[in-house]
Amino acid sequence: MKWQKTYNAALAKLNGYIYAHSLRRSPVREKVLEQACKLPLRFTAEELELACAEEWISVATVYNALELFLKAQILHAIDRQRGRGATQYEVVPGKLSHIQIRCAKCGRIKEISDKVIDNAIQMHKHANFEMQRYSLVIYGECKHCKKTRQQNKEG
Repeated sequence: MKWQKTYNAALAKLNGYIYAHSLRRSPVREKVLEQACKLPLRFTAEELELACAEEWISVATVYNALELFLKAQILHAIDRQRGRGATQYEVVPGKLSHIQIRCAKCGRIKEISDKVIDNAIQMHKHANFEMQRYSLVIYGECKHCKKTRQQNKEG
């Protein structure tokens, strides 16, 4: 099961965060994390709620867990632009970098990897600051929206 590896890494990171912040472990919270890892790459809070409803986990518990997972840097929130949908989340327990290209028109998102950008950011030093991770979103126009725009111009 592919999700199991992600879950194990996320659970280890969660347990480290819980220990470092003197919080208590919770089997229900771990079940929410398991459900998050079983969902597709990007999911909404509502999708996680539905997955957790089968386990009889309350909506409040799901939202509290989401908040904790964000603080522990287990989840990354992808804010949808201009009211085009709910915030999406993705489980990123081991990633230190996050680069996306996003269509400013339709909101499509694609994860990319760029070693040149990654190296430049990793090498850059900031006074009195130690970077833990970064998130970079590059906005533009996807080929679908560009094609539609060009067809509208011609027609």
